[in-house]
Amino acid sequence: MLGGVISGVFLIACGFISNITGLGFTLAITGIGRCCAYLPIALMMNQYFKENYVLMNTIASYGTTAGVMFLPVITERSLEAYGYSGVFMILGAIMFHKVAGGAAIRKPIFIMKDNTTGQSDQDPSEVTRYELSEDDDEEDGIERGDQMTTLKDESRNDTVQALAEGRFDIKENIENNETQNAAIEINAITMYEKDKGILDDNDNFEEHVPFLKSACDHPGEVGDLTDATRSGQDDSEKYNFCSSFISRCKLFITKEALFLMCLPATYFRDYSFEAWLLYLVPHAEQLGITPSRAVFLSSIGGIGGIIGRTIAVILLVKKVHMFKIYIIVGCIASLSFFFDFVGESFIIRSVWAFLQGLCFFVLDTADATFLKLTLVDESNFSFGLGLVMLMKGSGSISAGLLTGALFDVIQSYTIVFMMTGIPVLIFTINVVVISVLLNRRVKSKHV
Repeated sequence: MLGGVISGVFLIACGFISNITGLGFTLAITGIGRCCAYLPIALMMNQYFKENYVLMNTIASYGTTAGVMFLPVITERSLEAYGYSGVFMILGAIMFHKVAGGAAIRKPIFIMKDNTTGQSDQDPSEVTRYELSEDDDEEDGIERGDQMTTLKDESRNDTVQALAEGRFDIKENIENNETQNAAIEINAITMYEKDKGILDDNDNFEEHVPFLKSACDHPGEVGDLTDATRSGQDDSEKYNFCSSFISRCKLFITKEALFLMCLPATYFRDYSFEAWLLYLVPHAEQLGITPSRAVFLSSIGGIGGIIGRTIAVILLVKKVHMFKIYIIVGCIASLSFFFDFVGESFIIRSVWAFLQGLCFFVLDTADATFLKLTLVDESNFSFGLGLVMLMKGSGSISAGLLTGALFDVIQSYTIVFMMTGIPVLIFTINVVVISVLLNRRVKSKHV
């Protein structure tokens, strides 16, 4: 919800800013809002669909494809009707739909099985169902209904009693843990003060005894601590956070080396996609196609994207190995860019836009596939997703900067498009290497 508010507010603000620096700043904040909206949804989908995350993520991404198809036309027509500011107000209003979508999302609910985890591995299909047979008479049905009601009441009472006992045990354990943590915290702060020279070696620490007793009696409350003690606590927490983050990164690097090799593929795929999306219409206008017709190339690319995403969904349902599909589609996409000099008519440009849109939205599922197939430890999913988003953001930023600088030098969108095929080809080669290494890892596990 917060991401939708940030995106909508700052996108509307873009329509009232004439300074290029301010416009760039507000657009950057809009990107932060998009990230705040996407990351929680992706993590929540992984909680709901751990086994079919790639398929469900592909289905959920139909909205992106629809946006590529409809938003250019909406923007073009709104610019003619309402002007520059009106376009951004309409786009901001569309962004506010994220708020409603965020309000509808709920965390997955698990049936409590024990007093510690609160989760159940029970398959809903294994729940016993009681149904009346056709041979049973009405009295037998009523009798069984009464028995089932009694059993349900007894089961409910047992469940409530177990929950109450479990909550009492959990509360008692939490209090004990808080008391122990408070004692450990005071000892750590004391050692910090001693290292900093605040305390002498001859200090008997009697002045800290009341603090320790207060912390044990009221765990988690540090209001009675001195300023020096509180400062030591803050520094200790910062040190613990930094050290734990560094150790987590080292562990991730050593354990998830294959996944790290996927990050360049993510970068180059997003780079080429953003460059294609950014210069598709200006490229057609440079070739002599009128702006009112050139804008429809984005819609044609979006139609190809919907077809490509549908093909990806079918392949995922059929359990096809997607790495092979990425290699084939990547080769087709790179060739379509290398042969961009062929044809300048609207029909030829439409064919290229359709083919490239189809390929890009098949390759769009690669990030989710990398996360689910190359990660060794499922607990690293959130960290890996953050790295994927970092590479996608880097690709989007560099696509605008590098291709824009390239166009300023050569003044030809055709050459820019032809060179866009290079990162697509690098993506394809990277996927080939990852596929070979993944097959070796799978074979080594079976040996």
